[in-house]
Amino acid sequence: MSIKKNVSLIIIFFLIISCAGLILRGAEDEFEKGLALFNRGLYQEAIPHFEKAIEIDPEFANAYLYLGRSHLNLKRWVEAVQPLRTAFRLSPEESKKEIVNLLIDALFGAAVYEIKQGNLQTSISFFKEVFSLQNQLDKSMDKLTENLLSLGGELLSEGKTTEAIAVYDEAVKVAPNNATVYIGLARALLKNGDMLKAVDAIKNALEIDPSNSDAQFLFKNILGM
Repeated sequence: MSIKKNVSLIIIFFLIISCAGLILRGAEDEFEKGLALFNRGLYQEAIPHFEKAIEIDPEFANAYLYLGRSHLNLKRWVEAVQPLRTAFRLSPEESKKEIVNLLIDALFGAAVYEIKQGNLQTSISFFKEVFSLQNQLDKSMDKLTENLLSLGGELLSEGKTTEAIAVYDEAVKVAPNNATVYIGLARALLKNGDMLKAVDAIKNALEIDPSNSDAQFLFKNILGM
């Protein structure tokens, strides 16, 4: 290969490196603009800058993270999920713990939102992803169980029995040894007219906690019907 060709290749190589550097600096500039707005609490205004940074550099983990956080702060749970998933995938191991907690918040919020919109299957898919992440983290499920019980009770009080049953079913998967989740499920099933399934749920509650007064009360009421 001639010296002239070698020089040409070297020039092309440095041009490519320079262009790549300019592109990355453009992404960084957009991210910094977005971050300045984010830190001032201007989440809506920050979003286009994070999106632009991602458009310029699709592997920019922090841009995905702060895009997700912006949507979270605006309580746009569904919109927050995908960028946080991507941030979790792209980030180094030492950053994953912080991101996964944000992702769990987004997924749970999205699940609640979807179930209130009547999108039961979509909601359940979000719940399943939450459970999967919780298991990976080997974290206590107590808080998640508490949230599911609260949501199930809220849905039941609103007359949304089908949705409440779905939530209690998920709670049973999370906490199969918790009598309270079976009692909640039994109440929802009774309200839905599913007597036999309600009895099974009450029996499960009593097997876990034979002295549970709520389960005993429900069982006596059914026997008296």
